[in-house]
Amino acid sequence: MTREQVYADSFFGTSLELRLFLGAVLLGAVLGALYDIFRAVRLSFKNPGWLVFFEDLLFMLLSGLAYYSFCVELCRGQIRFFALVGVIVGFSAYILTLGRLVCGMFGFAAKYVRKALGILVKVVKKAFGVLCGVPFFKKEEGKIEENPCADGEF
Repeated sequence: MTREQVYADSFFGTSLELRLFLGAVLLGAVLGALYDIFRAVRLSFKNPGWLVFFEDLLFMLLSGLAYYSFCVELCRGQIRFFALVGVIVGFSAYILTLGRLVCGMFGFAAKYVRKALGILVKVVKKAFGVLCGVPFFKKEEGKIEENPCADGEF
């Protein structure tokens, strides 16, 4: 293989590089949407720190695998810096624009879903308590003791 052949195989041309860059931007936007799913789970449930760590690790592995697959399939197996920049640009653009809107809408919807689920749980508990006579679903009313300092003594 001559030097010219190696150079010709490694050079993509401006048109192909532009298309690959735009594809990488699209990949970054898809990864941003995937990150929004992880954010939605975090907004919905209180996750302990170790679970957040594993969610972040899973996202990192998935995004790394997606970038590697992009480079292997479309960039002739060559890791290209412009493709990495395209993924970062697409991810950032999604998170800063559409991601904020989606996250805000999800937070708004999650508030009402939590209220609806709270009402549903109360209704089910009450119905279960009435039908089955299970006393542990009922709130115990504490006894009110008279104030021992009613005389004004402290």
